[in-house]
Amino acid sequence: MNRHTLLLLPAWLLLAASVLAAEVRLPEKAAATFLQAHKGEDGYAYRLALPRQKAPMPNCPQDLQVGWPAGSTGPRGYLEVSCAASGWTLRLPVQASELPMALVTTRLVRSGEVLQAADVRLAAINRNQVAQGLRDPQQVLGRMVTATVPAGTVLQGGQLRVPYVVKMNQPVRLLAKGDGFVIGSDGTALGNAGVGERVNVRAGNGKVVSGVVEQDGSVSVLVP
Repeated sequence: MNRHTLLLLPAWLLLAASVLAAEVRLPEKAAATFLQAHKGEDGYAYRLALPRQKAPMPNCPQDLQVGWPAGSTGPRGYLEVSCAASGWTLRLPVQASELPMALVTTRLVRSGEVLQAADVRLAAINRNQVAQGLRDPQQVLGRMVTATVPAGTVLQGGQLRVPYVVKMNQPVRLLAKGDGFVIGSDGTALGNAGVGERVNVRAGNGKVVSGVVEQDGSVSVLVP
């Protein structure tokens, strides 16, 4: 590369940058970029549905503002592109295609963690994953992950369970319940279990009994 070429290089870079900036300010290109960036947020993919013979679109001396009309929900029929500097707003028609959606993790979740609202989001998935993926947050939130999963994992029922309320070797309150009486004693859990699940407990006298875990962490044993 000679000295003259080096002197011309910055001018070419400036020209390329100005061309790219101009493309960003063209309504169609700005709209297409927006649609790609927001694909699947409401369960749909969108594409511009402009007529073949369309009127020339205006340019803008600054970056365009692109967004959905206020209050609109999917499937939407158009989006708005506006230029504050020139004072114009365009409504560009779009065509919606429903996407298969499922809940995916937003971060790496380690085995034993209980999922909270911030840990999951609805995202577009491959159609061959639809049968396995969960879409209802009530099936996921408050559940414990049984194995570590990376961010972006499509959550499946087999990966989740009710959280452990009682854990191995944990002291528990053992409640012997019969017709009209309840007798409490101390014991030690011999396994892990969630609310409503059965767990073996070693009582203070050394006897092992099986009971059901209650909401408060106690273990109930029915006595005939």
